[in-house]
Amino acid sequence: MPSRTITILSAALLLLPTVEVNGFLHIPTVNTPFVVTRNHHNILLNCAKNDDEGVTTAEQQAERLLARAKSIREDLDAAVSSNSSNQSDEGNGFSSTPKIKSEFSLSSGSKNNSFRIFLDIGREPGTWMDPRWGASGNRIECTIDISFSPQQGEDKECSSEEIASALIKTVTTKTSKLSPVFKLQHAPFARLRSGFDKMKIEDGGYCIESGPKSSTLRFCLSVSGTSSASYGDLSIPEGKLYFALPYFGTVQGDGSNSSPSMSISKKEGTICVKQMGWHTGWRREESRILGVFRAVPLEEARRRDKF
Repeated sequence: MPSRTITILSAALLLLPTVEVNGFLHIPTVNTPFVVTRNHHNILLNCAKNDDEGVTTAEQQAERLLARAKSIREDLDAAVSSNSSNQSDEGNGFSSTPKIKSEFSLSSGSKNNSFRIFLDIGREPGTWMDPRWGASGNRIECTIDISFSPQQGEDKECSSEEIASALIKTVTTKTSKLSPVFKLQHAPFARLRSGFDKMKIEDGGYCIESGPKSSTLRFCLSVSGTSSASYGDLSIPEGKLYFALPYFGTVQGDGSNSSPSMSISKKEGTICVKQMGWHTGWRREESRILGVFRAVPLEEARRRDKF
C-alpha cells in the first residue's frame, strides 16, 4: 500500500472515535466499507467492491475518510462550544430553557423566609391519639418546603377563612396579640420515602402570636393524608396539621436590597391534629400530638440533601 494512503488513513483514524473489538478497529460514526486490522506494526486495509462503479482505490477511500473525519470533528467542536455558551448564560441568569420544577419544590418566594420542614410522625409520650395508632413504634418521615413570603410581585395575601378560623382557635392565652393570618406558600406535595411516595398539600396559613415575654410562630397545612395500609398501624390523617415554634422577630439580610428574614427556633416543635374525644371530661375537639418537626432554611437544606 502506498505510504501516502497510510498517512491519510492514520490522520483520519486520529480524528475519528473508534472502538476496538477483538483486535479490530470499528468506526461507528462513519458509513464506510473499511475494516482496519492491526497485525503487529502493519495496517491492512480492505476495500469493498461495487460492481456498478468499479473498484475504488485505497487512496481515494482514505481521502474520503479523512474528509468525513474532519467534518465530524468540526461538528463536535461546534456542539461543545454551543453547550459551553449555554451554561455560561445560565450562570448569568439568561438561560433560554426553563428549569424543571419538582412537585416537591416551591414555585416562588423569598429565599430568606423559605424553609424545609422535616416531619417525624409517630407515637409521642403523652399523646391522646388512639392507643392502636403507632403502637408498633414505626415512624413516617417526610419533608415539606414552605415559604412565609408572598409570591413575587404580590403583597401578603390573607389565608382562607377556614384556615384562619382554625389557627385562631389554637391560641388559648387571652393576653396574647395575634397578627392577621397570612397565606403560607408551600410545595404541591410532601416528599415521603425519598420521593417514592407523596402527600398532597392543599392549603396553608400562618400567624404570629405575641405574648408578654415571648412570641410564637403558628402555621397550619391542610393535607390529603396517607393510607394506613402503606405504613402499617401508622398514618397521617387527612385534614389540618398544626405547627408551632418560638419566634424571635426578623433579621435584616445581607445587602441593602435584601428583605428581612424571619428568625425562628431551630429546636424541635410539635405537630398536632384536632380530633373529637373525651380526654377532657366531655366530648369535644381535642388537640393531639402527631409527631415532631424541625425547620431548616431552604438553601441550607438543599445543599445538604441534594434536592
